[in-house]
Amino acid sequence: MNYLWEITVDDYLKVCDMAKENGKKPGDSMQQEFLEYMEQKNIKSIGATELTKKELQKEYKSHDKKVLNIKTDANGNMSLDR
Repeated sequence: MNYLWEITVDDYLKVCDMAKENGKKPGDSMQQEFLEYMEQKNIKSIGATELTKKELQKEYKSHDKKVLNIKTDANGNMSLDR
C-alpha cells in the first residue's frame, strides 16, 4: 500500500534531523523516522492507493486532474475534486 501525505517544510526538516541523529546519511531512507514523526504528531495520511506513482499519475491525467485536486474528508477518504 502506498500512502499520500501532506506535510510542511518544517515537518520534513524535523524528520531530516531525526534521521541525522540516528546516523543516516544523505541518500539513506528516512521512512522509519518519517513514520515515527507522523505517529508522534498524530498526522494521518491523506489517502492510500495500491497504484504505483506512474499508474496514479496516469489515472489522474485520464481525468484531467493533478495531485492538488485530491480532496480528503474527515475520515481520511480520498477523492478527486471534480
